[in-house]
Parts: sequence; C-alpha cells; structure tokens
Amino acid sequence: MLHVGAMKSGTTYLQGALYKNKALLAERGFLVPGARWRQQIEAVLDVKGRRNHPEGDSVTGAWDRLVAEVDEWDGTALISVELLAPVGPETVQRVATSFRGVTPEIVLSLRDINRQIPSMWQELIQNGMDWTWAEFLTAVNKSRPGSPERRHTKPGKRFWSEQDMVAIARRWGQAGPLHLVTVPPPGSPATLLLERFGAAMGFDPEGMKSPPPKNTSLGAATVEVLRGLNAELDRRGLAYPAAMGLRKHILGKRLMPALTTDDPRIGLQSPRWTQAFTRDQAAELRGLDATIHGDLDDLAPVDVRGIDPRKVTDTQVRDAAVASYAALRTELDKKLADPTIPGEAIDPGEGRKAPARAVSALADLVEWSVRREELVRT
Repeated sequence: MLHVGAMKSGTTYLQGALYKNKALLAERGFLVPGARWRQQIEAVLDVKGRRNHPEGDSVTGAWDRLVAEVDEWDGTALISVELLAPVGPETVQRVATSFRGVTPEIVLSLRDINRQIPSMWQELIQNGMDWTWAEFLTAVNKSRPGSPERRHTKPGKRFWSEQDMVAIARRWGQAGPLHLVTVPPPGSPATLLLERFGAAMGFDPEGMKSPPPKNTSLGAATVEVLRGLNAELDRRGLAYPAAMGLRKHILGKRLMPALTTDDPRIGLQSPRWTQAFTRDQAAELRGLDATIHGDLDDLAPVDVRGIDPRKVTDTQVRDAAVASYAALRTELDKKLADPTIPGEAIDPGEGRKAPARAVSALADLVEWSVRREELVRT
C-alpha cells in the first residue's frame, strides 16, 4: 500500500501513527519499512532521481533497499511519503513496477482547499521560501486549474503541484487501484482520520497508540519572522537548503511553536472561487475509478479562524524575532557550549526598522552556526 499524500492532509499525523505502532502492525501482518520515516523519505528522493538528501547525506540505492525489504515481507507493506504526490508519469511508472509480482494500491488523502492554503504557505516558508502572504494568495488564485485566466507563477505552480487533487489522482490512478481518503471537517472525532486511513491501507486501527503532536502551527508573526529570515539568508549567500536542519527542524518545527501562545494564528475566510472550484474537483473525483473512504462533501471549503497575516504589526514581528533569537541561542549554547556564539540579542528598539534589525540578529546566529559547521568539516 502506497500513501502518496497530498501534503498537509494529515500526513505527519498518519506517518507518526504508523511508526508509533510499527511493532503492533507487524504482529498483525503489516510492515512499515525503514527503521525511521527518514528512510522512506530517502528512498523517495532516490526514486525521484536525487543523489542527496537536502541535508547532504547520499540517498543512492535507498529506493532499492526499501523495495528489497518490502519484497522479503510475507504480508502487506505500508509506505507513506507525500513527496510522491507531484511526481511525473515516468516516476509513477517506475514506482508501480518496482515490487516483485505486486501492483501497489495507491492511497491519496485530501483536505478542503481553503484549509490547505494557509497550511501550505506556512509549510513552504518552513522550507525556505520567502513569498509574502499577499503574493502567495494571489498566485494560488490566478494559477488554479480550470481558470480561464490561468497564469503560471512560481508560488502558484508550487502550490498546485501538491494540491491539484484531480491531476494527482489521475496520474497515480495509472499505477494501481486508487483509494481516496478525505480529511474530516473540524469538530470530527480525533480518531476518524486514522480510521479512514486504516480502511484504505487495509489495517484495523483498534488498539493503536496516538503519536505525539507534531507540525504544530505557527502564529502569524512567527511565520513572518521565518519568512524574513529566509530572505535575509538568501541575501547572505545561504539560500535554502543551507541551514535546513536549523531553520526548519529546530526553529520552525520545535522552538517557534512553543513561542506562539500569544501569537494569533493565520486565518482565511474562504475566497469565492474556492466554492465553485471544489464542486468541479469533487465532480471529477466522483467520475474516477476510485474507492472513497469518507465523503467528498468533506472537501467543502471551511473558513480558517485567525487573522490576516497582512495585519500583523511591526511590534509583533519584532517581539517574535527577539523571542526566536533567545530560544535559538539557548539551544545552541546548550548543544555546543561554544564561547564564540554571538552575544545576547539587544532590544532592537521601536520604529519601522525594528523588525528588520531583530530578524537580522537571528540571521547572525544561523549564519554563525553554518560557518562553524563548515569550519569543523574542513
């Protein structure tokens, strides 16, 4: 069974559930290949033609090793990597024909498009982009599939490569039997998504432990700090994936979520175009030869509560940047105990330049860490 995404459709939670219950699933006849989920990521990067993980490790041969582990298993294997969703037909064909004597069944999880927009913007910022909210929102609208005035832009193309549900379903539907899992609407039982996913993948989730929460959303001001940090590092010649582990995994995924208790979440009222777009996509999905787990009505756009990121104040951004600086410096000091770590951040003061000064100070820390690592390696 091959779960290909889509991105931000509960994938982190579902992957966490698989690995949290790896031993239990094995007892029930299901293999979760790879000692860690990263090994599945490396395998997918390999099958996509990449030589290295963004953090530098070689991935050559990782796909063949994953396939060999699956082929040796006398039962069902469960693979889940959302990086597969946007791949082209050649990669789909290679994946579909990789496993000995078996045609994989394909699982595609889907979430309503309005919740996907702020989630994807935040995720792409965590992955090194520096697109403003206004730029991203406009690009998503203007680049949407089926629009008579469709204009391709880089942020729009990136969003729709991951979120064009019909295109992804059709492409992967050529690889094997197709299952569509809809993410339940807000207010649904916490276990419902895993139940639907289990039905699609073929296992009973009864007795499975819930994974610890991950991918906690950032506040609007904190996302703006990370966006500014990406832009500043680009200017310093440290374009992503430079310092990927530090800015994405340590800052974006671990430290910053803990700083956002007073930082309002990103909100978005459903733009008018999302209603008609969703109806068209749902109609096309119903016409596919696919088993639906859930209800395509769950894809109806839902308003996201929170604030418009364009309303975040300079003071909020400054405070978020200063807090991020303090958290990262503490982390580095604890981890490295290196006396050359740049000194404590000085309050950047008030005024329009205050956020830029605070973000620049944060970039100083990240740049110091990158240069130190380069020095250690050489």
